Amino acid sequence: MTETSPHIGVREITPSDGEFLVDMVLEAANWETAEGGEPRLNRRHVLTTPRLARYANGWGRQGDLGLVAFDLDGPSGLQIPVGAAWIRYFPSTEPGYGFLEPGVPELSMAIIPGRRRLGIGRALLGSLLVRAREGGARRLSLSVGATNPARHLYEQSGFVVVEDQPRDGELGSSLTMVAELGPVASSTVPSSSSTSATGEDA
Repeated sequence: MTETSPHIGVREITPSDGEFLVDMVLEAANWETAEGGEPRLNRRHVLTTPRLARYANGWGRQGDLGLVAFDLDGPSGLQIPVGAAWIRYFPSTEPGYGFLEPGVPELSMAIIPGRRRLGIGRALLGSLLVRAREGGARRLSLSVGATNPARHLYEQSGFVVVEDQPRDGELGSSLTMVAELGPVASSTVPSSSSTSATGEDA
C-alpha cells in the first residue's frame, strides 16, 4: 500500500458500527480543526446533542443505507475503518442540519485524518449514490461548511446549493445542497467489495 494508492475495501454499515459512526459524525463536525488546532466538539458533544446524535444512533432503521471504507492492509489482517458515507431519513420533527423534507434522505460522509485526499471519499460517495438510486431515492440533501473543501466534491457529484446564503449555527456557517438522482439507469456500475482509491479529493 502506498500513500497515493491505498488498498481499500468497502462494505455496508451494520448496527455494530455504531461507535465508528459517532467518530465519523465527530470528524464531519470538526472539519475546520481536524487538520490542526483545538477541535470544536468531542464525543460527549455528539452523544448529548440530539441533532448530532441522530446521525449515528440506532443504525438499521428503515431507509438507512451506508458504506464503510476499511484498510485491507491493517496489522494482523485487521480491517480498520477509515471512512464512511451514509444516508438517513429524518422526520420534520427531528431534522438534520441539511434537512430538506421528510421524503428526502440526508447524506453524511467523513474520512479519518491521514486518509483524506486519496480518493476514498470520492469512491465512497460514488458507490453510495448508485445504491441510493437503486434503493428508490430520487433526491439527496446534505449540509456542508461554506468553505469546506468537500463542497467541491459534492458539486462535482451533482449537488447544488439550494440556499442563497449560508446559515450560521452551532457548527459554523453551512450550506444545504441537494442532488437529483433521477431514475435507475440500465447500465449502472455494479458495486465492488474493494477498490483502489486514488486522486486528490476527500
